[in-house]
Amino acid sequence: MKHLINTFLVLCLFLVSCSQNSDEEWNSDTSNVPEVQTVGFRFTRASLETFAAHGITEIGIYVYLSDSLVYGENLSLNDGNLEVDVPLGERLQTFAVANADHLERTDSLSKVIIYQDLQAQKEIYLSEVTEFMSDRTVSQVNLELKRIVGQATFQPSESGEDIAAITQFDRLNMVFTNVGIGYMVNTGECIQEDVEVSADLASGFTASVYSFPTIGQNSTGLDLIYIKDGQEVNRTKRVLDTNITFEISKRTVVNIPVLDESYLQEAFTRGRMLKTATNQGLTIKEYDF
Repeated sequence: MKHLINTFLVLCLFLVSCSQNSDEEWNSDTSNVPEVQTVGFRFTRASLETFAAHGITEIGIYVYLSDSLVYGENLSLNDGNLEVDVPLGERLQTFAVANADHLERTDSLSKVIIYQDLQAQKEIYLSEVTEFMSDRTVSQVNLELKRIVGQATFQPSESGEDIAAITQFDRLNMVFTNVGIGYMVNTGECIQEDVEVSADLASGFTASVYSFPTIGQNSTGLDLIYIKDGQEVNRTKRVLDTNITFEISKRTVVNIPVLDESYLQEAFTRGRMLKTATNQGLTIKEYDF
């Protein structure tokens, strides 16, 4: 009898021990799962009106803990009502971007770079880096996205009649030097490259480029390459010193007479008298947009 009692006690102790170990393992598993909070992102009315005007349907939302990415996705605009799960109880930083081609180095807020789509030539919109606390008292973060690019436009000085009569070339390639193609969110510094765009008679040999702001960096010049039947037939003697500095929401318009031989490596043969004086030289005007 005594032997049976001892056996029963040992069995009970074993079962209690197993139960405690199971509870500890379960508690350990659940404690390793980080708590999250759902935070809403809302945009100002001005931002929403801008999105509608430019056909913007996706917004990139990026959230950082210290310098490390905890969330980064493109989300459907959904009437400006977006929700994101973030770590609970942390001081976080966030920004939103629209119309960018892609972002690089997104894992680090101090290194993330926004790039524009050089082929699409879209206006890019960006919010300020905004800090918020992910506690139970914060359910919504308000953001305003603003244009973050300027623009340069080349347009011949000749009249429409003179442009329509051009036979020496059928396409004009424009190389804008030192265009801001990438933008570092944390510092505002931009990455510069030469960008080539092309225009034909249908557009009046007029074309534009967007650029992130280049204040304090290399200024932009312009090189013109004249094309006929797919072959280069002429070009400017050198890069034109237009000295453009891109600023946010500033449009710089460059005009020169494209048939003015003083700018060309070789003079074109003229088949008719021009209505436009070709000696008016290069002009540069700036406008807000």
